[in-house]
Amino acid sequence: MVRKQCNWFRLCSLTLLFVLAAACGNGQSEQKGNDGIIGLFGKKDKKTVTIVASEVGGVLEARPSEPETMPPPIAPGFPQCQLGHIRGNPPDAQWVPEEVSGETRRVFRIPGDYVQPPLAILSSGGDLTQVELWELSDDNISRFLKQRPVALDAGQDSWSGAYPLAVSCLPGGRVLLAVGYHDPRPKNLLLVYTPANNRFRRIGLIEPVMSVLPFTYFETLFAAPEAVLVQFYTDIIRLKADDYIYQYYHIWLFSPRYPDGLEILKLGIDDGNVHAWGMQNKTLWLKTHDKRKKPTDFLWSMDLSKVL
Repeated sequence: MVRKQCNWFRLCSLTLLFVLAAACGNGQSEQKGNDGIIGLFGKKDKKTVTIVASEVGGVLEARPSEPETMPPPIAPGFPQCQLGHIRGNPPDAQWVPEEVSGETRRVFRIPGDYVQPPLAILSSGGDLTQVELWELSDDNISRFLKQRPVALDAGQDSWSGAYPLAVSCLPGGRVLLAVGYHDPRPKNLLLVYTPANNRFRRIGLIEPVMSVLPFTYFETLFAAPEAVLVQFYTDIIRLKADDYIYQYYHIWLFSPRYPDGLEILKLGIDDGNVHAWGMQNKTLWLKTHDKRKKPTDFLWSMDLSKVL
C-alpha cells in the first residue's frame, strides 16, 4: 500500500486565501486538471494547472490501480534531525527527557555526526519570541556554546515574533526549516538552511494541514538513501468549519545532484490533494482526493529515474 502521511510538530497558524490561477513557467511541462467543480462560496472554481518539471522527462500518469505490494520505506543514508526539550535559557539551559507544559521549550537538534559543530534551533524566551540558533558541544552533555546570527528573510525586521515549527535534515549538509511569524497576521515560511555558511534560503510561504493535531507543515519521503522528497502545501481554501483543501501541493527533490532542491511537481487541486504517497523502485505513487462538491479519488504515478 502507498504509505500514509504522518504529522509533524504543531503551532497554530491560519490564513484563508482565495483560489488563484497558476501560470506555467519556462522549462516545465503542463498537464490540465480535471473539470472544475463548484467550490468556495458556490462559485465555479478556476482551472488549476499541474506542472511537472522538464528535468523529470515525463508526465504525471493516471493509473487504474495501485501495485499489489509496495516495498518498505527507504532508510535515510545520513543522520536525522532530532527533537529535544530544555528547561531554562541558553547558554545555561538544561536538557530534560520530555516536554513539561509551561516549563520547557522544544529544541530541534542537528546532530554532530551530520554537521560540525552540532546545532540547536529553538524559540527565544520572553514575550516577543525569535528564532535562535546555537552551536552545541559535541559530547553527551550538548552544552550551549555559541549563538549564531539568524537572517531568515529580508523582511524579518518588520515581524512581530518568529518561531521554528518543523525541521528536517536534507542531503548535502542542509536543513529544511518551517518558521512561523507575524507580519502582523500569522504566516508560515519554508526555508533551506546551510550550516556551513550559516545562510538561509527562502522557498516560500506555506500552509499547514490542519485536519489532525499536531499540524503538518511538510512531509518527507526518501526516494533513495541520499535523496529525499519534500511535500508542502499552499493556497488554503476553507470548505466549511474545520474543513480545508489546498489549491496546490508541491513536491521538491533534494539530493547530491540537486542540493538546493528541484520542484518536480506542482499538483493543482483539480488533480486532487495528496493523502498518501510512496516509492516503488524509481516511481513515485500518489493517492489524491478532491473533496469539493463531488468528491473524487485519483491514483497517479511519475517516473523519477531521470532525476534520481
